[in-house]
Amino acid sequence: MAIQVGTNAQALARIGIITTISLVSSVTMTWLGLSYSFGSDVNATVPLLSVFKFGMVIAVIIPTIVAPLFGCRVVMVLRQRDLAQLALREIAETDQLTSLPNRRGFDVSAKAAFAGRDPRNPVMSLLMIDIDFFKSINDGFGHDFGDAALVRVASLLRDLAQSDALMVGRQGGEEFVALLPGRTEPEAYAIAERLREACARSAVEYGGRSAFMTVSIGIASSQNRTSLSELMSEADRALYCAKQQGRNRVIAYRPAAPRVLAA
Repeated sequence: MAIQVGTNAQALARIGIITTISLVSSVTMTWLGLSYSFGSDVNATVPLLSVFKFGMVIAVIIPTIVAPLFGCRVVMVLRQRDLAQLALREIAETDQLTSLPNRRGFDVSAKAAFAGRDPRNPVMSLLMIDIDFFKSINDGFGHDFGDAALVRVASLLRDLAQSDALMVGRQGGEEFVALLPGRTEPEAYAIAERLREACARSAVEYGGRSAFMTVSIGIASSQNRTSLSELMSEADRALYCAKQQGRNRVIAYRPAAPRVLAA
């Protein structure tokens, strides 16, 4: 990933700093040079040709030497600051256990992807994934084993992200999320089923113990959605239905049928 030094405004400000330092240095060196070469008497007279030669030396040589030295130092200091800010941002937006984007990191990337959808293919689907009976896993096998289960799901999600160009993240607790740009509901359903099956047949192993786990997945598609939050809310409702219907299954969101009121 390329490291960005900063925005255009920051770049202009830094160029201004470098230019100012160069000009101040040039004026200072010019004054010192004049004082040394011709004396400090302000009323003394000197040959015009000497002044011209001296001025050319100051105008050309001093900025050539001073500007790169000060410029490189300023840019290095500011770049180190930018790298530190980038590292802090990455820490703030990354889940420390699974190394997936956390809720904040996922929301930033997902909102940008949602806003930048291709007008020719604006469809986008979203998966909400939840580990079934996670509290029982923690209670029965210990929290370290529960962490291993979270890491295992994160690894399977990361594999899907690489093979199917998904955006994935951990929402918190035992819940994960995946955004599928350009994917219709049937395509998202097929990917969700692959994930569900991979989780069901992949045992979690930790500390000499192993156990199988399952996940429930809710799907929502964005054909007529105006915001990412609406899409996530619908996927969350679909996930709730999957759990209500027995878990270890994939359910796509369907709007509730309007109630008919008796006259």
